Amino acid sequence: MLAFVVVSMRYQHLDGVKTRELIERSSKETLEKAGELIERSVGGIERSVGSLGDELGEHKRETKESFKDIRAILKEVTRSLADARERLARIEGHLGIGAPRHGETGEIAGDAA
Repeated sequence: MLAFVVVSMRYQHLDGVKTRELIERSSKETLEKAGELIERSVGGIERSVGSLGDELGEHKRETKESFKDIRAILKEVTRSLADARERLARIEGHLGIGAPRHGETGEIAGDAA
């Protein structure tokens, strides 16, 4: 019986040692694979961020160019509107139908009263 107990204890000890070794090896492999996955993921994220940065730079450049175009168009519209106002004022002055200026009274204002 004593021999059986000693053999059983020895078997359990060896089995426990093998189990610990398997757990340690499995932990190391898991950490290595997790590290590889993290490195690949980080690399992919860095590439994505880099391409987004490039796209953002391109978008910013295009936006600046668009604003330049819009400013030029607005300047032209403002200039054209000023010309149209000036021409209208000349026509009204020539025809004598311009609105009375601030503080002036004209026949139209007198007729309204």
